[in-house]
Amino acid sequence: MAPATGISKPCRRCAKPDAPYELRNDPTCRDCFVEYVEQKGGRRLGAVARDTRAPGRPGPRRYLGGLSFGPSSTVMMQILDVSAKFHSSKKSSPAFEPLVIHIDTDLSHSADQKDTPAQKLLAKYRERFPNVSFECVHLSKIWSVKTLDWSALNVAGDDTEGTDVDRLRKFFDSLPSMTSKADILRLFIRHLLLDLALERSYTALLLGHSTSALAALTLAEVANGRGFAVPWQINDGPFTVCKYSASADSSGEREVSQVQMPIYYPLREVFKHELKIYLDLMPSVKDLMPDSDSTASNIVSHKDLSIAEVMERYFDSVEGPYSGIVANVVRTTGKLDKATSGSFCHMCGMTLDEQGDSRWAGELGDDVDAPEGGVRTARLCYGCKRSING
Repeated sequence: MAPATGISKPCRRCAKPDAPYELRNDPTCRDCFVEYVEQKGGRRLGAVARDTRAPGRPGPRRYLGGLSFGPSSTVMMQILDVSAKFHSSKKSSPAFEPLVIHIDTDLSHSADQKDTPAQKLLAKYRERFPNVSFECVHLSKIWSVKTLDWSALNVAGDDTEGTDVDRLRKFFDSLPSMTSKADILRLFIRHLLLDLALERSYTALLLGHSTSALAALTLAEVANGRGFAVPWQINDGPFTVCKYSASADSSGEREVSQVQMPIYYPLREVFKHELKIYLDLMPSVKDLMPDSDSTASNIVSHKDLSIAEVMERYFDSVEGPYSGIVANVVRTTGKLDKATSGSFCHMCGMTLDEQGDSRWAGELGDDVDAPEGGVRTARLCYGCKRSING
């Protein structure tokens, strides 16, 4: 997955004499490397179209994608733009309408502020990818989503004290650790993207996770106490989304409906290392990304490091020599059954493993100081209880 050293060998794919790159242990030229990554993503988009195609006459392919400005999601923008351009040139092809949302997580400014760093950067993406529509949504919009039950967190979603940003900043300050903050932030971004996809009737939600990112997410979710629901988070396919009302009914329940939203990872078969080389070969795409922070030391304070970051760093370090093991983590997860209990966590939205949660609490100990009727008794999975309570 890195530029080859020593004597150059002919490309294994097209037989060109100059093949300075190594792709899955084969010498590869620049053009074949770029084609490989784009074809991998394009084929996964084809799978999305087949799986979500309506019976009879196919309708428009309306996909909502998430953009973090990282390598994976940036490469996904290139693949979406190429696909949209291709379909627009085919009059007989159903319309291809990708909308990409960036969730601005900067809580130092108001939600209505213009010309924020995220909005300025997104303008460059609009210029580079003219066949894709882009929007910037502030994280504070999380207060209005219907896929999250704020009462389960002992937080009043309709509280009007302070601005939405102030309330959200206060909420994050109340969380017990960096792991909790990183976990809840990821879930909030997921909720916002799902809520927007449902509200605007999009066909599927596309997330730009690579093989490496999915492997890291797998182990992070197991460590966070959501092992039972890992197949629902890692695998492609329909995902059950619950919607909640602002007030409870006579039985105390707030859930009003369940809908299906397909979630796909178009780059699930590409390693992070391969995406970085691809970006090096496509400087017009790489130049869009903000400068990465490469100053992090190998010796870090665990107090300032989340479980998700630990897993990400681990897979970054083993991806090269042990790429097969990284891929097997994702493949093995793909073989697990998507078990369901019929009940769903009101925070992360994952199916509940009530007996498993009970065993976890039994081994690690219940929080005897948790208030009755609060988070302890809410319909939360074990992982979300620990993220909120510590």
